[in-house]
Amino acid sequence: MSTLRTNALEGVDAKNSITIVAGAGNITTTNVQEGLCKMWLNVADNGTNNDSLNVASHTDTAEGRQTIAITNPFRATTTMSGAGTAAETSSSNGSGNDNRGAFFIRGDTTSEAFLNTLICSSGALEDCSISSGVMMGDLA
Repeated sequence: MSTLRTNALEGVDAKNSITIVAGAGNITTTNVQEGLCKMWLNVADNGTNNDSLNVASHTDTAEGRQTIAITNPFRATTTMSGAGTAAETSSSNGSGNDNRGAFFIRGDTTSEAFLNTLICSSGALEDCSISSGVMMGDLA
């Protein structure tokens, strides 16, 4: 097997797109600038950052809400999109159920995002045992 090492790849037909040829002639074209995750985070309720990409720091700012400082900012003229999931492993709100929740990330500025965890049944913000998610968009 050969190894290709490079610091830059540039598409011939379109600068931001490259074609990837997998085994058996399968061909896929991907837009490198818009088609890849630019930030992701996996965080525990106690504030522990389990792992992340492009996250400088995160601060627990309120119940069910954290502020995320992004290392490499998104482009100011771009629209950012986020998705994720959250889970509660105990019945900390006293309801006696599993408290499964979901969260979303919303970019307010090019270098800041908010992680909100909520309980699906009530819509109330609440810290969950573990949350993880991604943000997509063009970096500056």
